[in-house]
Amino acid sequence: MKTVFKALGVYKKGVYNALQIKLQHLTIFLPNLPEAFENYTILYISDLHLDGLRGITKKLKKILNLIPVVDLCLLGGDYRTNMYGSFQNMLLKMERLIESIKTRDGIYAVLGNHDCIEMVQPMEDMGIIFLINDAIPLERHGTNIWLVGLDDPHYYRCHDFQKAFSEVPAGSCSIVASHSPAIYKEAEKYGADLCLCGHTHAGQIQIPGFGPVFTHARAPRKFCSNHWKFKDMNGYTSSGAGVSGVAVRFFTNGEVVHITLKKG
Repeated sequence: MKTVFKALGVYKKGVYNALQIKLQHLTIFLPNLPEAFENYTILYISDLHLDGLRGITKKLKKILNLIPVVDLCLLGGDYRTNMYGSFQNMLLKMERLIESIKTRDGIYAVLGNHDCIEMVQPMEDMGIIFLINDAIPLERHGTNIWLVGLDDPHYYRCHDFQKAFSEVPAGSCSIVASHSPAIYKEAEKYGADLCLCGHTHAGQIQIPGFGPVFTHARAPRKFCSNHWKFKDMNGYTSSGAGVSGVAVRFFTNGEVVHITLKKG
């Protein structure tokens, strides 16, 4: 595909497009949100692929340096470009990147289909906390919301809702982080109030009037980008910060998402 884009004379334009990463502001209303979490802020960054696009770390740091302190940062998986081999270059870039993230409740992460379990310890040594079929309560004034993180449901299919929700009290407000939106039905079944996903890159290449050429997700297209709802559950599927495969974008933008939660 890289050869095709070069032959068409649009490859450099596609690379330029890939670095036009936007800061997306989003307000999501959750009926079950405890009052103490009104205006709770989440910085959501998925599909960084930090070693796959020259200049992406510098661009992301420039965006992050403009964002004031948030309550929580969530990383949605796919930190490297390849699915095998060394990830040391990614770790060096990640260490530089998180210097620009300012949070009250910490940086949490889930694994994607480009990631491996060997990444977890060195990233946790940087202060990133991984949720791998696990959940943690976030507290404000004696009330909680639960952050539930799933293992990759796309390639490895190691996600385990029963294990992840095993300690979450029934009726609690919960936010599910999953690399792919393929799990939207299960997330709703387990009572999630909000499901944050990535993986699709919003197609990375779209055709005007048609949409993504491919989404690479086992989910209907309406769940593969932007804000969506399934029954009573809210969801957001990020277009991702980085690129996968060929390092180009056409008619899509990479994004960093700043979410504000409100009750309602």
